[in-house]
Amino acid sequence: MSIKKIYLDYASTTPIAEEVKTDIKSVLDNDLFGNPSSLDHEYGSLVNELIESSRTDVAKLINADGDEIIWTSGATEANNLALMGFAEFKMKDRPLRIASSFIEHKSVIEPLMELKQKGHSVEFIAPNHDGYIDPDVISRTLDNGVDLLSCMHINNEVGSTNDIALIGSLCRDKGTVFHVDAAQSNGKLSLDVRENNIDLMSLSAHKVYGPKGVGALFVNHETVGRLKPLIFGGGQERGMRPGTLATHQIVGMASAFRLAKSSMQKDHIHLSKCRELFLESIKDIEGLKINGDPKNAYPGIISLCFPDLNADSLIFAMDDLAVSKGSACATDSDEPSHVLKSMGLSQAEINGTIRISFGRKTLHQDIERASSSVRAASEHLRLVSGETL
Repeated sequence: MSIKKIYLDYASTTPIAEEVKTDIKSVLDNDLFGNPSSLDHEYGSLVNELIESSRTDVAKLINADGDEIIWTSGATEANNLALMGFAEFKMKDRPLRIASSFIEHKSVIEPLMELKQKGHSVEFIAPNHDGYIDPDVISRTLDNGVDLLSCMHINNEVGSTNDIALIGSLCRDKGTVFHVDAAQSNGKLSLDVRENNIDLMSLSAHKVYGPKGVGALFVNHETVGRLKPLIFGGGQERGMRPGTLATHQIVGMASAFRLAKSSMQKDHIHLSKCRELFLESIKDIEGLKINGDPKNAYPGIISLCFPDLNADSLIFAMDDLAVSKGSACATDSDEPSHVLKSMGLSQAEINGTIRISFGRKTLHQDIERASSSVRAASEHLRLVSGETL
């Protein structure tokens, strides 16, 4: 199938890289179908070797040990396992005190609300108007005695990038376990779990040109060690995530992470140029504002706001672009973006927000067409509504 729209929704998902496709295909084409837990014969042992080498490759990207990587079905499961698994395993004589922020992904917020229902204390920190979590506010929160802090690295809607190195240092000083949702940043920004004092970190393959249906959770063996599993069965993944592993997907994730490690600097330069060109080309569009602080945020995500227009109508009018209103995981809900709401945007501003996100395959001519399309669509909608600013 051929789709002619320009794809500018890389924050939602990325196309699988050709190198990754090749590595996945090699698993499927070479009878590597064995169960990695069946170590009594070579069908199982060969696959087990692949699984473990892939584990090491993923660990290298974040400066972890291979045995600290737990395979999951994606970052959503990894977030749930980190939060629910930690709370359920650690709770003994008292409920835990947990802190997070209002800009987190739903796969963090919803498990935390479930833990709150179970009696744990959960506090959400508000971001500033640019979508950042102030480390000073975190420090004051930690002073009250927090067992677990969960904070995303790159926000998926506005691209704000939290200072996880500083936050990790604060957590270590206070004895607080630090969980990072790195689904948007793994393979895009440098991550070092030792240097940044990270105890738990959720990873995604499909956000960085790997396959869907696979992710991982880093579990620091020195500071956390074990989590209570979400599901029960065999003893795979050190008893924390039972189930037969999907070899081809795991190999694909490792391949994507290796590729990301080698191309990270090149990718960042490319995305920065895309951002610069796009912002320059749209700066004089009538009624347009940018949510957050795009010049200091991750360059691959830009949140555009037309307070006097409707995002659905804009997206429909830009029929040559594949863009979204925000988080792809919230498109089935009529609720306004909790991220934008927590940043202090009005209902009109939230309703008029669309997200543009760039990737490796974004060309400069794509940027030019996209800016022209945004301009034409906004002008057309104002014309038909009879409104001008």
